[in-house]
Amino acid sequence: MGVGGVAIEDMAQGEVIFSLRMRDDDDAPIALTTTEVENERGPLRTLAKMVNATRLTSRYAGVIEDEWGFPLDSTRAATLALALAREVELGDDAYWRAYVDLLPREVDSLQMWDDDELEALQGSRLIERARRRRALVRREYEATREALGATAPSYESFRWAYATVLARAFVLPDLNCMALLPGLDLYNSARDAEKCTVERLGHVEDDDDEDDDEDVAFANEGEAQVTLRVGIGGAAAGTQLFHDYADHTSGGALLEFGFVYHGERERGSGVDAVETSLVRAYDALDARSRAFLAERVFGAFNVRTSLTFELSNVGGVYKPALRGAACVPLEMWRAARALALSPERALPASLDDVLDEDTEIRARRIILDALKAERARYAATSIEEDVRALRLALDAGAAARRTAAALDVRVGEKSLLDDVITDLETNARRARRG
Repeated sequence: MGVGGVAIEDMAQGEVIFSLRMRDDDDAPIALTTTEVENERGPLRTLAKMVNATRLTSRYAGVIEDEWGFPLDSTRAATLALALAREVELGDDAYWRAYVDLLPREVDSLQMWDDDELEALQGSRLIERARRRRALVRREYEATREALGATAPSYESFRWAYATVLARAFVLPDLNCMALLPGLDLYNSARDAEKCTVERLGHVEDDDDEDDDEDVAFANEGEAQVTLRVGIGGAAAGTQLFHDYADHTSGGALLEFGFVYHGERERGSGVDAVETSLVRAYDALDARSRAFLAERVFGAFNVRTSLTFELSNVGGVYKPALRGAACVPLEMWRAARALALSPERALPASLDDVLDEDTEIRARRIILDALKAERARYAATSIEEDVRALRLALDAGAAARRTAAALDVRVGEKSLLDDVITDLETNARRARRG
């Protein structure tokens, strides 16, 4: 997984791996935060004056909602990206030069892939998400250029900075900001690790301290430090130390951070997810049935009107991968049962539980048809062909890292779809025999 943190001695659960103060004793910033981009008396004062004078942050896209992921605060991401791009331009005069000089100039998150590279994902919906992300970055850049004119960074510089921010920055709700935290972004991600926390400067964790689990209010960033601790089980000397900050699916991690969980699938971990839509089943209904759903069903039973869901085999932190029908989220079953209802029949009390046999058969068929249509998007190659190509790409090393990531993701997505389809069809056969 590249560069990371390693324990130089045995460490017990809860020991501090890393701690970073937000500001030093002279109240100068250590972390690069969105707050600092608007501080006209800080090290970014020249940029801050332009940002404030043009009300640039109000021109950005705000918070982008995602139905199954975390919202993306594009305003803060773009603001921080602008500051990072400016620091790169300043070179020797940059306040955060030591940090900026160490940042990789290549980022492998999907927004940085060209169209040919994206095609290696084959039928994955991640291609569409990557293109939406690229369009968002272009939009934020145009807003920046319109406000700052000739003083705006180049598009390539801004694009790199935006990708770097998404891959490395942290949203710190306690401090109402997004921040790049030098050092903390060195650690690789693992889902059984701890998440970093914002703590009061000098605070010592105490098992008997009743305030440890309560929200801490900070008067300013100078009171705060960001701390990462050893997770359950501790860490042995010589082993890598991790931080839980990334999406737990390979596709999601690739979209945002530029890596996948190579090898975790073989160890029994669930790392795959597939975006699946039931819209075709809705479109096939007659007008009366669609009106019935819109007026009496969707709102009453909390059915997601986009009819798009994430199929996933990710289990609990210390649990193996989910299998078969268990990968289908309840929200998707609820929507499929809604689509299987008839306007002529009384509504059920709930769509969260198994309904009558006829309705369940139709709901299962709706999901199966959607999954098979999704699986057909990957028909160009077989899983066996992909696995062979993946081995070759992994052997090629860094030169083929994006190809290897794409192959890993599409093998996982195909395998997930095949597993769920097979299980649903097996259950259908058993139901018919029963």
